[in-house]
Amino acid sequence: MKRLAVAAIMLLVLMAGIALGEGSGLSIDAPREEIRPGRPVILSFMVPEDGTCSIGLRNKAGTELTVAEERTVTSGYNSMYWNGTCEGIPVPEGDWILTIWMNGQAAETQVTVGRMIPCLIAVTTENETVEEGDTVLISFYTTEGGTLLLQADGETDPLYWENVAAGSGEAGFQAEMEPGSHELILTLAGADGTLSEPVRLSLEVLEKEDPNAMPTPEPLPEYLREKAENGFTPAHISPRRGEDQTLNYWTLPMDITDEEAVWKVLTAPITVLDNGKKNAEKMQVIIRSQPGEESDGIGMVTCISQGVHVLERGEEWSLIECYSSSFHDSPILNWNTLVQGYVPTAYLKEVKPNQEMGLVVDKLTQRLYVFRDGKLYSTLLVSTGISNAKQPYNETRSGEFLLVSKVGEFASDNLRCAMALRFNDGDLLHEVPYIAYDYGKDYSVNEPKLGTKASHGCIRVQRQPSPEGVNQRWLWTNYKKNTRILIWEDWQGRQLSVPDSKTPLYCVKKRTGNYHTTDRCNAIRGKRIEELTYGQLDGDEYKKLKPCPLCAAPSRIETILAINETYAEGGDHDPVMTEARKNCPRKLKGK
Repeated sequence: MKRLAVAAIMLLVLMAGIALGEGSGLSIDAPREEIRPGRPVILSFMVPEDGTCSIGLRNKAGTELTVAEERTVTSGYNSMYWNGTCEGIPVPEGDWILTIWMNGQAAETQVTVGRMIPCLIAVTTENETVEEGDTVLISFYTTEGGTLLLQADGETDPLYWENVAAGSGEAGFQAEMEPGSHELILTLAGADGTLSEPVRLSLEVLEKEDPNAMPTPEPLPEYLREKAENGFTPAHISPRRGEDQTLNYWTLPMDITDEEAVWKVLTAPITVLDNGKKNAEKMQVIIRSQPGEESDGIGMVTCISQGVHVLERGEEWSLIECYSSSFHDSPILNWNTLVQGYVPTAYLKEVKPNQEMGLVVDKLTQRLYVFRDGKLYSTLLVSTGISNAKQPYNETRSGEFLLVSKVGEFASDNLRCAMALRFNDGDLLHEVPYIAYDYGKDYSVNEPKLGTKASHGCIRVQRQPSPEGVNQRWLWTNYKKNTRILIWEDWQGRQLSVPDSKTPLYCVKKRTGNYHTTDRCNAIRGKRIEELTYGQLDGDEYKKLKPCPLCAAPSRIETILAINETYAEGGDHDPVMTEARKNCPRKLKGK
């Protein structure tokens, strides 16, 4: 329509025989250089009064094009940028008459249109903020093939260049610049060396984070200090309790609901012992009562994977505390006792754990809590070790550990344990065991024990997926070396909290089977369900319901109260271990 309008104006002007040129107060100047579509030029023109004007092109072949229509102008000199295209289409090469019309008057000049210059269109960057050395991906469209050039503003040498074909394309360059804000220029050089109009890009380069750099230990927040001093922490009976004022495993109150504090500990540096030997993850170091190889041994610590709390760092020997990781064949037999002693300072090594995921196992609740990206992601039922008089070493060692290797499936007596991950020498995190028969795998013996102590020291994990799809197979699939696992001791005096009576639960309409924490539980998904509250479980209509093992539903109140009575302050929830610790040969002279 615009082309027809301008053409009609031109025809009326010619039919009326209106004079072109001087005397009308209307004129237009030819650009100083050849017009190259894709490169802006300034069109300068004079008009006799305020109003609107139109500008167009025509050639000897009779082609007429619209440059501008009804453009608002003021009396006297005016100018405009024009990129050599009409309605987005480049003007063909050749000689043209450039004409301006206003109020029945017209003026013209001859112009030459050359070959279209190379053009970069729709240029975007994937990310305007990157770290040093990261790849910056640029997407673009080119009107012709040529050389893509990227330069820092004000610099002549290119940061990056690449030959590209016409059409859509992508290019990636390394941001090997100093940290800070950078203005970049992107151009396309055509086959004849002609440059496209520059495209300006902004890039913020951040200092590259050292993947091996250790996060700075955070001070213990004020709101946690009272809990750490008066409540239950992993260092509950330590004689040095309260001296360390940084937030770490040893000062963290055993409160799984404080997701922020738990996550900070899961991602903070962990100090382990590294004796520099091959297969160190299966080796242990004796903890000495005094600095020196000749002093008595009081406990064991596993290399590479077991975290220790450094109390005093000396030149040759350092004072640490941890739970003794004695196994049945260890030279020092001190079963899961919190000890303070000396280890060679040269063995101490800081490790940065997996920053994406971490695990917490609470021996009191018999739950495994999976944390991802700062939040509690899923809860699973587990079975930790159950000791007896003949095998006190079955007690799962408490402490902080790293998952250091994939072990896979192994046999234990007549049991098969799949997808095992090593975290403490012979202690592994694996799927609940099954018994292999000709007809298949039988989990019926050990699966009902999940949520209670039942293992020989390993941590058995549920095989059926939680509502979030998490189980041992998920942990195996998403395993990353040095994922941290915190194991909380079931100190005498710790108590389970009773859920609020208004806590929502779910069951099937028939009110049989299990009750569930969510209607997304796989056990009831797709079934007719009803909502109830935790307080209603005491009613006769719900008395047959049991807690669902898939979604780790809370125990009934009578079960919680029975556990709390067993763990009441002043009692002894595990007299077998108490007696075993009294009788075990704890000390060993020299080496």
